[in-house]
Amino acid sequence: METSRTSIGTSFGDNFAEKVEVELNRAERYRVFVSLTVLDLDPAAEMVGEHTAEVLQDVAVGVREAVRTCDHVALLHRNYLAVLLPETPRQGAEVAGRRLAGIARTRLAARLGHGANQVIPVEIASYPDTAGARTLSGFLEELARKGRN
Repeated sequence: METSRTSIGTSFGDNFAEKVEVELNRAERYRVFVSLTVLDLDPAAEMVGEHTAEVLQDVAVGVREAVRTCDHVALLHRNYLAVLLPETPRQGAEVAGRRLAGIARTRLAARLGHGANQVIPVEIASYPDTAGARTLSGFLEELARKGRN
């Protein structure tokens, strides 16, 4: 997968899981933060209908344009949009998650021609996670399990 501003992975097979692993290893080695923010676009996908893939790709491009060049964006199975945020603590990921959900709503509204006021659930996992929430690797395994179901 390219590193251009419009490059969007489409599954774990597009090296996203590998990027997560590399960033997690780097975070452990250098004692820096890394966070994974996942937007659940499934409720929005139900509103779109037959052009779901095209609309979600457009949302992903909008999110890619709004994040730093070092961040990684991927559309995952079951309409999840994942953003890997290197050197970002959980608090920063929470702020980014709210902002990115707003961008997703705006892109959806533009594509649908009406307001997309639907709540977009955001899930976050961080390393090191002082809040005691799930680990990054556990979070990825859970997403992979959901995709197989």
